[in-house]
Amino acid sequence: MAKTLKDLALALLNATLILLALCLFLAWKVVATADGLTATFSENLIKVTPLRDEVAGLRSDLSGIRDDLASLKAQTGTFSTATLNRLQQKVQTLEANVQGVQTRVRQLVDTPEMLIDHSIETAADALTRSISDVKGCVPAS
Repeated sequence: MAKTLKDLALALLNATLILLALCLFLAWKVVATADGLTATFSENLIKVTPLRDEVAGLRSDLSGIRDDLASLKAQTGTFSTATLNRLQQKVQTLEANVQGVQTRVRQLVDTPEMLIDHSIETAADALTRSISDVKGCVPAS
């Protein structure tokens, strides 16, 4: 009876140590992933800021082109009114596209939690996949 209790206690201690090692390994992987996310997030913010400034410059350039087209339209020259109208419509479409991009970039810069949420979801998916791989539950391709 004493030997059985001793063996049971040793098995309990072994299982506890194995679980502790597994928890430490998983914690280490989570911390490594979080560090990678932080680095990636700061790199993304550094990359987005010049892009925002560039889009703002493009928008001012488009505004200048639009003003030039308006002044050309007012002048009497060799350009036909239909050609100037088509050019002006193209510039307006381009300006709308640039404004949409600028709005999305501003949202990313003003609300970095969107990037953080996306990074966390991506990391959680990667962690789930790696745990499934370790477990041997990889879905068939």
